[in-house]
Amino acid sequence: MRIPYPPEIGAEGIAIVQAADGREIVLLESDRQLRAIDRLCPHEDGDLSEGLMVGAHLKCPAHGWIFDLGNGRCLNRRGNNAQVYDVEVDGDTVVLRPQP
Repeated sequence: MRIPYPPEIGAEGIAIVQAADGREIVLLESDRQLRAIDRLCPHEDGDLSEGLMVGAHLKCPAHGWIFDLGNGRCLNRRGNNAQVYDVEVDGDTVVLRPQP
């Protein structure tokens, strides 16, 4: 998937929602690295763009599920992972590749 590079990115913790191939993706910066995760929590569709980010983890605002932004694993509810993406910046474009 390819999306335009959002000009708002650059401040630690900024979350930007982008549409990509029919999905809503949250782009954010964590530990000076651009990361991407599906917008909706796999639990009950909590909006992860409104979540609390701590380092490389994102806490869902709905029920407190915590996701590792590196691999999508839920740290407090085993087996309930979120889709995360490998992110590559190519000029003014962001290339997203879903992690298995």
